[in-house]
Amino acid sequence: MGLHKFFHDNEFVRVHTPALTSNDCEGGGETFNVVTPGTEHPESDFFGRKVNLTVSGQLHLEVFAGAFKRVYTLNPAFRAEPSQTGRHLSEFWMLEAECAFVDSLSTLVGVEEEMVRSTTQFLVDNAGAELELFSRDNERLAKLVRRLTDSKPYACISYTEAIDILQKADAAAKFVFKPRWGQGLQSEHERYLATTHFEGPVFVTDYPAAIKPFYMLPNPDGRTVACMDLLVPGPCELLGGSLREHDYDQLKSAIETQGFEEGSLDWYLNLRKYGTTPHAGFGMGFERFIQMVTGLDSVRDIIPFPRHS
Repeated sequence: MGLHKFFHDNEFVRVHTPALTSNDCEGGGETFNVVTPGTEHPESDFFGRKVNLTVSGQLHLEVFAGAFKRVYTLNPAFRAEPSQTGRHLSEFWMLEAECAFVDSLSTLVGVEEEMVRSTTQFLVDNAGAELELFSRDNERLAKLVRRLTDSKPYACISYTEAIDILQKADAAAKFVFKPRWGQGLQSEHERYLATTHFEGPVFVTDYPAAIKPFYMLPNPDGRTVACMDLLVPGPCELLGGSLREHDYDQLKSAIETQGFEEGSLDWYLNLRKYGTTPHAGFGMGFERFIQMVTGLDSVRDIIPFPRHS
């Protein structure tokens, strides 16, 4: 209810995106394919092409943003990620939002931060007794909830600054994966930044383009993209978002470089071909939000009937 109230109060329109799609938004190939048993070509006979369960509604959400300016969805998502951690599920609920006429990362960060702050405050106001039950013997969790709801801006650093902090801490922290510029942040790195260094929420911005999806808007430096992750104690990465590439030729080149099936994203490209606006968006795992405010160790304890490998 707190999430819906935030989006309603800020003039977002709720829409629903397809569960069946031929696109892998993240480009990681971690999708569940839809097959029709007993046919000559079980992966393509029914639809005429390969189809999978959605990993994200973002690409379709961008279509709606062109009509309604501010849109969001809260839908099931599916990822065939064979990860045996307390942070991953094969079926989960994904909150995603897209905003037209957004051309700065700070504007998007502001929307995300206020969403987290106001939704957490809604829980404090309407389920305070339940939250106190979880934090009764956990002062760190109580401190986090207070930090999430106070008016002080959340910490915000660049990926380059994050790597510098991690490298300086490596001697004492003894990371299994050594932090190096150009590589993704591992869970131990995210945990150190959110839990040990900042002791609260921290935005990490401007990751290397090589480790991020094709649709993110490149920065002027040519090495990074205009994106962010919000790291928090508990689930580590709570949400991620970016400015979207809105130039037709640049996006077409990025899609070709990624090796997507020819023509499979023409409908997405056409959003730029016939005119568009600067726009941005983000996605948050709903169960991870609940994990953050309850302090539970595993996201699998959040959702009824957890599905995982």
